[in-house]
Amino acid sequence: MKAHTGKDWFWYQMGPQERAKARDLIHFSHWPQCEKWFENNHHINFLRVDTNETENEAVFGSIVYDQDVDEENDHTVFHFYITRQYLFTINFDFSILKGIKGKQVVQQMKRADNAIEGFLILLGELMNAYLIGVDEFEVKLRKLRWQIKDDNSKSILNRVHLLHHELMTWKNLILSAKKIAMALKETFLPHNIEETDYQRVHLKIDRGVTYIREFEKELNSLLHSEEVITSHRGNEIFKALTIFTTLFTPVTGLGALWGMNFSGMPELNWKYGYLFSLLLIITSTVLIYLYLKKKGWTGDMLQEGKKKKKSRKRRTL
Repeated sequence: MKAHTGKDWFWYQMGPQERAKARDLIHFSHWPQCEKWFENNHHINFLRVDTNETENEAVFGSIVYDQDVDEENDHTVFHFYITRQYLFTINFDFSILKGIKGKQVVQQMKRADNAIEGFLILLGELMNAYLIGVDEFEVKLRKLRWQIKDDNSKSILNRVHLLHHELMTWKNLILSAKKIAMALKETFLPHNIEETDYQRVHLKIDRGVTYIREFEKELNSLLHSEEVITSHRGNEIFKALTIFTTLFTPVTGLGALWGMNFSGMPELNWKYGYLFSLLLIITSTVLIYLYLKKKGWTGDMLQEGKKKKKSRKRRTL
């Protein structure tokens, strides 16, 4: 256990095996509410406030502060208990967070006026790590945005879904920090509402929520665009198959008719029966095609090939 002393307040930084020591630090008036949380050793987000006694309010709970994007169970939880004079954290590790220098954060926390401000500094550093992660996510989103311009394959659609899942992971982490900041504001109002640390943390959280909201809109737009393209391709394929089936109906129908083995078929004795059958099949196929083209049911299928050839010629030029 590491004990840090601030201005008239104390921070006890404990490992996962030091829960018994933490139990002795909880104020007796908070113990009935803390008991379920403390004994169950929550490994999910959990938050409670106790405002029964003035000047002896408390916020306690657990937060998933690091989450792997690919594995649900690969996450890290730390537990906290906050009053005006005491703060203890269990299983908090600076080293797993990007961009955070633990020693500097500890020194900054020691200069805080009370445990609330100290924890807000810690929460602000969590937000810094999350914002770094969101910045890295933005780079991935930018690459995907330009890849979609040249490629609309199924793999791109899968990458959109994977990025959407990653964004939801960052969103969950930021919202967890927001819940704690709101609980602190609710519990210890109005003493510290105008303090710089309160304002800074809430501004960081608002910035993170804004980023998440905008990226979520862009991903939804990309996903909708991919769904429209996929639907359009499906319609084009269905239309092509329908046209081919219709054009080859004379061949199929007449071939099946003259492929019968009945002895009383007069066409078998015709001198020019074979030539007549070919001309009939070709003529009926052409007439069906002209009818479909006149109705506009062939769409841009035949023109699509010409467009591709023209675009290739332009590129070679």
